[in-house]
Amino acid sequence: MSQKTKRVLLIGGSGQVGQALRAEPLPENWVFAAPPRAECDLTDHAQVQASINNFKPDIIINTASMTNVDACEKDSDSAVAANFEGPANLAAQCCHRDIPLIHLSTDYVFDGADGSRPYTPDDPMNPLCHYANTKMMGEESIRHEMAWHVILRVASVYSTYGTNIFSKLLTAIETKDELRMVTDQVGSPTYAPDIAKALIRIVDAVMGGKFDAYGTFHFAGDTPMTRYQFAQDIMQAYAPHIQRLPKLFTAVSSDFPGFATRPAYSVLDSSKLERVYGIPASSWKKGLAEAIAMHVAARDARNADQAQSA
Repeated sequence: MSQKTKRVLLIGGSGQVGQALRAEPLPENWVFAAPPRAECDLTDHAQVQASINNFKPDIIINTASMTNVDACEKDSDSAVAANFEGPANLAAQCCHRDIPLIHLSTDYVFDGADGSRPYTPDDPMNPLCHYANTKMMGEESIRHEMAWHVILRVASVYSTYGTNIFSKLLTAIETKDELRMVTDQVGSPTYAPDIAKALIRIVDAVMGGKFDAYGTFHFAGDTPMTRYQFAQDIMQAYAPHIQRLPKLFTAVSSDFPGFATRPAYSVLDSSKLERVYGIPASSWKKGLAEAIAMHVAARDARNADQAQSA
């Protein structure tokens, strides 16, 4: 007997997690749509409403966000529109139509003051920068508008998709002689394809009628580390695939004036997600190895194409 069809609408398909989700093999009973930003911009309420009316989804995943932390400080209006007003409108649309919503948020909603233990979903939020404040506002608007929501906080998302800390570091490793990374910011790097796999399992559980599926959850990497340690591990994993490595030096956040304030400690506790959904924390070692392999394969393919066309 065939499974009931699930109509799944993804908003934010061009972002890092959105690309990862589109690359995953999806369940056969999904009817999946990921309209481009030109057709469904989260900040354009009329476009979002039209996309929902036309596709008639059973559930919506929102991975759209303005995630450039420093850009959010400089362009506060755009950050508010993308991270607060857009999710608030989306939640209102979902509530009106009784459509469950899965929404991605961030570890930066915490201030990092308590560096003694990972943050749980129930810990109080206290954002330090405009990006984090707008993400908190987006969370609260969803909670206010509707009960049938899953807010999934993720941290230091990395992959070969788009621009992120991993891709920036690899570019720096390939082009620079020296790197400086901070030792006073601790997080839990999370592999984007693992987030995509988690979203698929969450959707299936929610649409399957799981009674305790809703609320706020954390999904993050299983290895807390500083930005300096993050760079060390990437350099070690990439070393066999490059002829030279730059020198890596320690730094502290105050060495980079003008950047938005980040929490010193924003490690997330993913145990609630594992307890409720059976989804364990993302494996840092496995994710990093896969990301390096994908990067090397893409790099070698580009080099081969360039050599052939020369």
